[in-house]
Amino acid sequence: MTRPSEPQFTLAERNFVYSVAMKYMRDEERASDVTQDALLLAYRHRHSFRGDSRFTTWLYRIAVTTSLMHLRKDRNQPSWQPLSDEESPANEPATHEASPEDCSANSEAVHLAEVGLEEMGVKYGQIFAMRFVEGYSEGEIARRLKLNLATVKTRAHRARTHVKKQLVRALAA
Repeated sequence: MTRPSEPQFTLAERNFVYSVAMKYMRDEERASDVTQDALLLAYRHRHSFRGDSRFTTWLYRIAVTTSLMHLRKDRNQPSWQPLSDEESPANEPATHEASPEDCSANSEAVHLAEVGLEEMGVKYGQIFAMRFVEGYSEGEIARRLKLNLATVKTRAHRARTHVKKQLVRALAA
């Protein structure tokens, strides 16, 4: 039985991918993982290299994309672990009810957000409410309102940015 050929990359190519990964990961172990994944991807998709550019340019893009995928995956995983019963602070209140000051601050923030959204118009307020208050995904909003997904993403971003500016201005005053 013949063994399938293993990916063959020169030492210079491996070092090149590792150096690109180190720029993004800033950790030797994680950069090694990215290097391994990037070289494996390059081997699997070697048929897609068209020769329009240098091989190292193509390899560089694979290394960068793989690094960014690893960073995105790390960002989406929680970096905290819940405390066990033995580690939880003894003086933690039994209930999690908001204080009157918190309620007042929250209602003021909601009022400022509403004012900011009214300034932008109905189309932004509706998407903001569906996305950030009701919790619909952008895809669901696009289907419900019969809009292009890119339009929903743009409007949600603009509305969120506008509300954030309103709140920052109010806190600075």
